[in-house]
Amino acid sequence: MTKLNQVLILGGLIRFIIPTLLPQVVDILSSIIEISTPINSFKSLQEAFYYLNNDINLYDGGINHHPPVLVILLSFINDVGSSFVSNILFNLLYTIVDLYITLKLIALNKWYNEQWKGSTRYNDDLIASFYLFNPLLIVTNLSHSTLIFSILFIIEALNQLLVVKNLPRSMIALSIASYLSYTPLWLIIPLLSLMSNTNPNVPKAEIYGRNLGFYIMGLMLFIMSSFLINASWQFIPQVYGTIFMFNKIQPNVGLWWYLFTEMFEFFTPFYVGVFNLYSIIFVIPITLRFTNDGFFAFFLSLTWLSFTKSYPTIGDLGYVLSIIPIFKSSFLQYCKFSVIYIILLIVCLILSPIFYYCWIVLGNGNSNFFYSINLIWGVIYLFIIMDITWAKLTFDYIIDNEIKDKKQVEKLRLTQI
Repeated sequence: MTKLNQVLILGGLIRFIIPTLLPQVVDILSSIIEISTPINSFKSLQEAFYYLNNDINLYDGGINHHPPVLVILLSFINDVGSSFVSNILFNLLYTIVDLYITLKLIALNKWYNEQWKGSTRYNDDLIASFYLFNPLLIVTNLSHSTLIFSILFIIEALNQLLVVKNLPRSMIALSIASYLSYTPLWLIIPLLSLMSNTNPNVPKAEIYGRNLGFYIMGLMLFIMSSFLINASWQFIPQVYGTIFMFNKIQPNVGLWWYLFTEMFEFFTPFYVGVFNLYSIIFVIPITLRFTNDGFFAFFLSLTWLSFTKSYPTIGDLGYVLSIIPIFKSSFLQYCKFSVIYIILLIVCLILSPIFYYCWIVLGNGNSNFFYSINLIWGVIYLFIIMDITWAKLTFDYIIDNEIKDKKQVEKLRLTQI
């Protein structure tokens, strides 16, 4: 048995056996605010199943924020046999999804390093290990967060474009990710740029026009299907409006919630617009600056959107960290602050639940304690973004100037102008 198969089997068993033998783990983890939010909570999904089975509108009461098609599809699993059987099927589904994402990351790793003729890329088993044994992703999977489905189709969009070379399927996959959650909508910008880079012989107007059409057509198909299922447009403000307008002000690991708890209601619409603009406006310059490496531009845009989204979880950072090893053959060797943000990450993961417990349960702390950890969590993102960006620029400088002497590379010191 190969090392890759061993990693896949062990990673799959962790995700399947733990929630099967200890089903209460799912309920416990789905109640932790660092892991689950109202947007991707499995508990709210179960509430939607109850509404569906009792002929109640899915969006009455403002509890469910999952799109109708996802609720309908997953309800088939929920309604199979007893609760024990349905729980096993959910455990199996989430395990299969994570294993599928792992295989696609392995394929993307091979593709990317072939572009750079990288002979020092990580082996397949290591890429799988970085994903399957990442604690942030394990707890996300065990909580049965629906975030995993958005990531599935984001990775599938990249795989269809770069590995399978099927542009329409790539657009359809991204449209599904956008339907499941509002944030992936903005990844259309770097993905179209990546399509143009990987198909230099096709006119850009044709690339953008045709594939943007596939994306819009796929998204509209799901929107109209949701209207037919729900018999109203109520799902739009509940699913997407809640994310955009930040209607549910609940603590999470993001930077939004504290500001809006302290904000005068009069100023709320203005700052909602500012925060949303700040979240999406950097995607365009990132894409334009790194047109020479569209895959990196896509990754950096995904990282930025994960950092600035209104309802983030630790799983968002986990997915970002699982993609970084793909860049080993290019710029990863020039990153300088990885030790710093790993230490910060460990500190955050330890102190965040402690501060929240002191604030909510013991009552001997306040929201400032918990939000201070959120700020450090944001610093981790900023360290990653700055470190990998500067490493990428260093790598590009070395390639452009054809510097091959290792001693000269080690002495190289670049300065921003």
